Amino acid sequence: MEEQGGGAKIILAVLGVLLLLVITPIILFMGGGDSEEPDPNAPCVIEGTPIGKGNDGESTVKIPEQYREAVEKSADTAGLPVGIIAAQISQESGWNPKAVSPVGARGIAQFMPGTWEEWGNGKDPFDPFAGLGAQGRYMKHLAGQIADLASNEKEKIQFTLAAYNAGAGNVQKYGGIPPFEETRHYVEVIMGNAQMDYSSTCEAPGGFDFGELQADEWAHPMPNSRLTSPFGPRACPLASCAGMPFLLKHEGIDLAGSDPYFYAPTDMKITYASIGNIDKLYGSYGNYIFAQMTEAPYLVFEFHEAQDNSLLVKTGDVVKKGTPLGKPGATGNSSGIHVHFQINNPKTSVFDRPAINNGKTYDPVPILRQQKVNIQ
Repeated sequence: MEEQGGGAKIILAVLGVLLLLVITPIILFMGGGDSEEPDPNAPCVIEGTPIGKGNDGESTVKIPEQYREAVEKSADTAGLPVGIIAAQISQESGWNPKAVSPVGARGIAQFMPGTWEEWGNGKDPFDPFAGLGAQGRYMKHLAGQIADLASNEKEKIQFTLAAYNAGAGNVQKYGGIPPFEETRHYVEVIMGNAQMDYSSTCEAPGGFDFGELQADEWAHPMPNSRLTSPFGPRACPLASCAGMPFLLKHEGIDLAGSDPYFYAPTDMKITYASIGNIDKLYGSYGNYIFAQMTEAPYLVFEFHEAQDNSLLVKTGDVVKKGTPLGKPGATGNSSGIHVHFQINNPKTSVFDRPAINNGKTYDPVPILRQQKVNIQ
């Protein structure tokens, strides 16, 4: 009996070991299935598609792993978002530490020899880590020179980028981004790429000075459309803009496409719906709608140039996100069928009459993209 009992113990022991050998890998496998922390500087994903996605399905726009820590340190030194430094490096050299421009800029950060002599700390300009370190110090210096001009974080970033491209003296001279096409384009490109290529949340660098938006995604104001005219400076759209300088800045965006309607991007109250060609702004706006979000941050929207007799809402209506509002048209000051979509400061009056609201507007594109609305 003792021998049989001893054998049973041996069998149980062997079974126990075998059980551990089977269970332990399962436990480890289950534990190993925990996903890694999301990369905050991965590309923005809209409608399931990351920006910069290549044919192989892999994102082609990202911070090379060997430079990630140096980029983060550079951004920390500069006091700027990581995405801004990353977008600059991508734009300047495409992450190539041996890059040389036609005018003689060198290295990953494309410093000219004279500027490198001042900011490179005596190191090799083709050393990418030295270049990234110098970029952080130089951008910190520029940010300090324009700090008194910026009223919020977004302006600080924009003015620093403008100083990088056109010089801090020009930013100070004009009290902001200078009216140079190259500089305005540079700031727009870097800000856009930082948001789309290096922010997994699709957040615009510096955010917005009216506070955080609701977490829910907005509806597209005109699905399947294309951006035909962006926000910002433009050539005079009329024969003459004498006495009408406000026409030299497009206060919204124009969208054109195949969808028969334009829609409410959020829940909102219609604060004014025009009444056709007897309306005093019909000649400029065509058929138009003013509306305000029913929840914070209470942004004010404008929709212009709707088709005659197509408006589906009236003053006082409260509509849900995605509600069709009317048909895009070519009324008012228009060169083709589209809808003009404009976002105004939430402190703008809630309208009960027609009004022109130049200078109280925000670029809708970064806001829409942050809300995961694809604008191309």
